[in-house]
Amino acid sequence: MRAWLRRLTGAVARAVLVAGERLLLALRPAINRVLIALLRRRVRPNSVLHISYMVHIPYYTVQHLRRQGITADYLAIGSSPFWDRCDHRFTPARWPLLRLLRELATFWGVVARYEIVHAHFLYTLSPDGWELPVLQRLGRRLVVHFRGCEARDRARNMALHPEVNICQNCEHDPYICQTPSAERRRVWARQFADAVLVTTPDMRDFMPEAAHFPFFMPDIEVPPARDRAGSEGAELAIVHVTNQPGIEGTSEINEAVERLRARGRRIRFRWLHDLPHDQVLAELAEADLAIGKMKMGYYANAQIESMALGVPTITFVRDEFMTDELRRSGFIFTTLGRLEETIEYYLDHPEALAAKRSIARDSIRRLHDNDMLARQLVGLYRELLRRTAPAATRQRVAA
Repeated sequence: MRAWLRRLTGAVARAVLVAGERLLLALRPAINRVLIALLRRRVRPNSVLHISYMVHIPYYTVQHLRRQGITADYLAIGSSPFWDRCDHRFTPARWPLLRLLRELATFWGVVARYEIVHAHFLYTLSPDGWELPVLQRLGRRLVVHFRGCEARDRARNMALHPEVNICQNCEHDPYICQTPSAERRRVWARQFADAVLVTTPDMRDFMPEAAHFPFFMPDIEVPPARDRAGSEGAELAIVHVTNQPGIEGTSEINEAVERLRARGRRIRFRWLHDLPHDQVLAELAEADLAIGKMKMGYYANAQIESMALGVPTITFVRDEFMTDELRRSGFIFTTLGRLEETIEYYLDHPEALAAKRSIARDSIRRLHDNDMLARQLVGLYRELLRRTAPAATRQRVAA
């Protein structure tokens, strides 16, 4: 009898939740229209909200923006075992009705109060993106910041760069770029974005309308100098950081190191993955050399972090993106095919590695000048606000 009552109670509760969800979905467009009329002018002046999944990069971005005098905050969606710092957090509820209520409360209580919404990866509170046209009707501006495979096209990448590209050994199933979520976000960017940014220039193969906006250099305290590999024959500590070995060339990197070890070369190789950010930085700081992004065509955040710690970094940059400033930096440019000989050269020429180390931090600070980048981003925001209307006011609110 008790089991029957529990089942009945559960069934009734589920039916109530489903009915409530349907009712709220039916009422949501009207609720939003009323709140648009009432709250359009309730906005923080000179403000931007960064939205992303829980990760360190947008957290540090808003710190740089605050130094420029702008009101900048970070709303994180979900949680992470590797990072937990943000200004606002949205945790999707298990039950659809509760999720819808949380979406409405977070959107109108937090998101709608900022002049600019800067969406990394075009992460949204809702799976269906109902808040995007509402933002436009409110007169807010949307910056979409694509940072990875959500913006890429595997078939195009394989055709453009058949010799080496990050799609060749992609371990994601299905491929991230082909998921319904990624496809929706690309469509939403075309419909609603006032500006589209990409973190590396190779991504403009897939988003030619986007502007390349580089990574900020992290504010990292350089640890005290230690004795490093300073003579021929000394052990070389190499660190490789990635949670996605297929797209990074991790197996090829490891094979090159193992061939050198087989010939008696002294190398301590660490592949860092699935670790908290602070631990990654601590491991990088102990390295003599870092290696990463050997297939994409341009370097990314982990390489900037290693250089910021004064660690010379081997990476691959396509010819069309190479500059004299990059050549003069602490980066060491090579290909997977030449990686073994490149590592061996620096084993045999420790003075050359020391020279790279001596310029690594200063050179990456010039390449990624945080104040200049923050001013550039603030300038973009102000330019968007000077426009008479958001890019997508033509979109009707059906959410």
